[in-house]
Amino acid sequence: MRVRALITEPNQGSESERGNITIRGVAWSGVAPIERVEVNAGGAWHQANLIGEPSRRAWQRWELVTRIDASGPAVLRARAMDCAGRVQPDHAEWNRLGYGNNSIQEVAIRVV
Repeated sequence: MRVRALITEPNQGSESERGNITIRGVAWSGVAPIERVEVNAGGAWHQANLIGEPSRRAWQRWELVTRIDASGPAVLRARAMDCAGRVQPDHAEWNRLGYGNNSIQEVAIRVV
């Protein structure tokens, strides 16, 4: 399995109040434990906190509390890196049926 992080909270299309927002998710890799997860909420990438002990055979939970002060649409992105140096790509590698797509997930929310 290719290295990948997914955002589980907040949900696609949800509304969040301005200020501090908690972003949560899971990450995994079939080669090595997750070393780092980074989250982008419209500016720079910020390192999330890994929850629990890293393991090659288990999902790695993660969390980041960040601040969004501007109202309107926002796009959240998360990417993972594993201890073998593999990094989740910005864009999927094309293949006939789309198998193994591990590109960076985007979650659009509305900040009110």
